[in-house]
Amino acid sequence: MKKQWLCLLCWSVSALLFAACPKNIPQPEIDAAENSMSDIEQSKDCAPETYQAAKTMMDKARALLKEERYEEAKTALLAAQGLAEKARQECEQKRKEEERLRLEQAKTQAEPVAREIEVEEKPAGPAAMVTVFFGFDQATLSDEARQALGNNAEYLGIHQQARVQVAGHCDERGSTEYNLSLGERRAQSVRSYLVKMGVNPTRIDIISYGEEQPANPSGTEEAWSSNRRAEFQELK
Repeated sequence: MKKQWLCLLCWSVSALLFAACPKNIPQPEIDAAENSMSDIEQSKDCAPETYQAAKTMMDKARALLKEERYEEAKTALLAAQGLAEKARQECEQKRKEEERLRLEQAKTQAEPVAREIEVEEKPAGPAAMVTVFFGFDQATLSDEARQALGNNAEYLGIHQQARVQVAGHCDERGSTEYNLSLGERRAQSVRSYLVKMGVNPTRIDIISYGEEQPANPSGTEEAWSSNRRAEFQELK
């Protein structure tokens, strides 16, 4: 009888001790999982499938906690936390890809604008053709005349549809017939040089006015110098 009483007493003490022991609730895992789920609330749009999987696992963990199945709940909490982290990474990767595509698109759109600006900033070439001057009784081209014709050749190269008339002029010294011939030689000299520079000869007409159309009729040396010339006129 005494032995039975002692056994009953031991059993009662053990039951009381077991009841007094705190339950092994996985609080760190609960806190970590809850924080992770809160952090990925916005992931429902960018990673909907993984977000839903994490939410389902978290609901399962909560149900297990209510049933005091703490070891199983702990496993579910860790799984929910892992899925939440995966959803966060998927959203971050998607964000980076969208940013990359945005920058690439912006670059693609900017390139034509940059090329357009480059074209606009590129020098347009000479605004007009310039007059060529000659020495007294000369039809040969000086270095200065060749430089002026380089300008005119560039102009004609840019304006491919333009046709021109080169008019040879002289000062009033010499006979009318001689000056008409000299004016023609000057115009021809200009035409030949432009053709050498690549201008199609069919685009260049020549004419001589001799002494009949002086640029400066004052009769001075300076006036004669300005009258010995070849002028350019675009033809319609």
